[in-house]
Amino acid sequence: MTRRGFTLIELLVAMVVVGLLGLSLARLMISDSRFVAGANARLDARQTARAGLTIMSTDLRMVTDGGLLAASADSITIRVPYAFGLLCAMSGTATYGSLAPVDSAIYAGAVMAGVAWRTASGAYAFRDGQTAWASPSSAGICAADSIRVVSGSSPSLSGRVIGISGSYMADPGTVFYLYQTVTYRFGASSTYSGRTGLWRTTLGGTTEEILAPFDTTAGFAYVIGNSQTPVDSVPTNLDTVTGIELHLDAQSVHAPEGSAAPRTYALHTRVKFLNRGG
Repeated sequence: MTRRGFTLIELLVAMVVVGLLGLSLARLMISDSRFVAGANARLDARQTARAGLTIMSTDLRMVTDGGLLAASADSITIRVPYAFGLLCAMSGTATYGSLAPVDSAIYAGAVMAGVAWRTASGAYAFRDGQTAWASPSSAGICAADSIRVVSGSSPSLSGRVIGISGSYMADPGTVFYLYQTVTYRFGASSTYSGRTGLWRTTLGGTTEEILAPFDTTAGFAYVIGNSQTPVDSVPTNLDTVTGIELHLDAQSVHAPEGSAAPRTYALHTRVKFLNRGG
């Protein structure tokens, strides 16, 4: 019996079917690859936005009355408390105080810009440009005012007595804090050319680009009083601002496969000044 082979037409049909299946499979693989690349790019942008929220919200929640010093659509300058305590008496040309325990890393990372104390009205008074120094030998000054210096099993769990330059501030027992002045600004990135970065500057300290890249729409809006609707325009009286809405419109570092532009993740969230008096 003679075995019959394939005809030319049958071979052509088979080749067309195989080609169509191969083309469909290739398109499916390309589509899946682009979907994964897009998802990874969006995750990249999301991580940048979330990191920005984590860094700035820590400082913003610490802001007290009078703590917002300057503001614009893309920049804010705030007083950030980093150590709290009770004032003791004056001696010579300095005022002494007992600070509550603070992790040593806080002192190492902070650049003191001044001191603030709570007045009889409940608001804070500020004195910029003061300096402070550890003064353990002056613990007796605080003890004389019945103000205890907290002791602990390690330096990080212990309070400390400090001297503060300057004359009389308030009566012994008055709550005070040391603060640093911090500016957050969205500006041209030094890491990614033509992109926007988030910069952090401390008075008397350093300026550094802490995160990038962001979209040009990244910036700040302002919560006034008890309003639930932030405003983009900067209010004339900064003391009426009770919180900041962060517009963290972050971008992926690279454009995903099949796309001409990087992915953007817009994280808009409000952070209240939790240390305000009212």
